[in-house]
Amino acid sequence: MESLQASASLRARALLEFGLPASPERIEELVAPVPTTSAYRVYTPEGRFLLLCAAAPLALAFEATFFDLLVEARFPVPGPRRARAGGLIAVLANDGGPAGASCYAWPPGEMLDPATARTPQLFEVGRLLGRLHRLGEAHPASVPEPVPCSKIAAQLEEEDSPLREALLELELSALPSGAAHGNLGPGQALYLGDRCSAVLPSGAAHSGPLVLDLARAAEAWSLGAPEPIAAIRAVVSGYQGERRLLSEERESFGGALRCAAAQEGVRRLSQGRKESLAPLHALEMLDAEEIQAATG
Repeated sequence: MESLQASASLRARALLEFGLPASPERIEELVAPVPTTSAYRVYTPEGRFLLLCAAAPLALAFEATFFDLLVEARFPVPGPRRARAGGLIAVLANDGGPAGASCYAWPPGEMLDPATARTPQLFEVGRLLGRLHRLGEAHPASVPEPVPCSKIAAQLEEEDSPLREALLELELSALPSGAAHGNLGPGQALYLGDRCSAVLPSGAAHSGPLVLDLARAAEAWSLGAPEPIAAIRAVVSGYQGERRLLSEERESFGGALRCAAAQEGVRRLSQGRKESLAPLHALEMLDAEEIQAATG
């Protein structure tokens, strides 16, 4: 699986490009949704920042311009910090080829554990994703997913065949597409009470099927929730308050959830975690008819 392991020197160069200390007070590596991206929370005297380093500079540029557009629309996201050259990203030389970095001020709010998330909070994250998708219609560019399902499936080993089957089950090209967040899960949403105070970039924004982007969010918030079906229903209900799913999207939602669970499994696999099939197994325990009913 192609990946970018951002070295300490690459991180230092990226921080300097954004006018931040090369050796900050503290730096935490965060969970990135795709293996081609590394994410860090950086603590400096100026404040906290989110630093993203990726092997696909074009994808980071798409995301930065998307978030710049969202800021203009008064959507609760941090705007991209400009690099020394004036661009929204910094292009860096890396041993394995080109790399890019983007940087955002860390907004106020706290992350939620899906195990304790309440229905209004889940409804809120779905609503914001629906609004994000509507605003994304104004994005002038189109960039493919950093690691498409077909490429992931081709690189999997034989023992990972359940992941491969789930990744290839859905014909994604036939579904409505647009600017997608990439993974609006618990690691990308900050809350003040029941209000989602900020949506963080994932480092995986792209142009792709909107129902798959919704499925990624619903799967991420249902995994570990005490009532997974209720969590899925809340996220989808909030979403449809802003953007109604088309009939073909509703029919494809179950397959999109399995694809999202497989993508999460592959992310775990790339990190060496043995429970790579756990997201798929958790989904298989749920009633397919109840999942379908969640789409209204």
